[in-house]
Amino acid sequence: MATEYRFYSALRLAVRLVKKWFPEYALIGRFARNFYAPPETTLDVDFLVNLDDHERLAEFLEYASARFQVSPMDIGHWQYKLYIKSFRFDLVKPKGYNYDPEVVARRRHVKIGQIGEVAILSPEDLAVLYLVSSLDRGVKDLVKAKDIVAYSKARGDFNEEYFLRKSEENKVKHLALTLLSKM
Repeated sequence: MATEYRFYSALRLAVRLVKKWFPEYALIGRFARNFYAPPETTLDVDFLVNLDDHERLAEFLEYASARFQVSPMDIGHWQYKLYIKSFRFDLVKPKGYNYDPEVVARRRHVKIGQIGEVAILSPEDLAVLYLVSSLDRGVKDLVKAKDIVAYSKARGDFNEEYFLRKSEENKVKHLALTLLSKM
């Protein structure tokens, strides 16, 4: 019970911190995937943020590092690890992923009991993100994309046209078409 309370307290802090510096954030990774496909456990919570805004990132790193453990501390990485109350929160923007205003506008806002409202990536955008990540990380991310697409389509909660357009913009349309052909 104490660990669960510490986790929710840490997640609340992380969400507030990320919202303050990166209001266009979206939860991604397994934490977000669990809204669209069968749940899996995760050891961290991933936030998709605009790491290309180097000035804002530098200010965030300075502010956050005075209060929490953050690494790396220099600019130019695609992933930053933030430790709050010994729980890990990652701020990421995978190489090659186009996090544009349309993706931000399509985020889903959900209320999580002890946390409050959080933004998660839409199922289409999360699947595209996994396809982009699979180029570096391999088949495990393709399976995650497939699960999101399959379960979201089964619920009638998937815009295939948008998914294909965003896949093309992110240069992974060939993977999206292959994935859709297997369903």
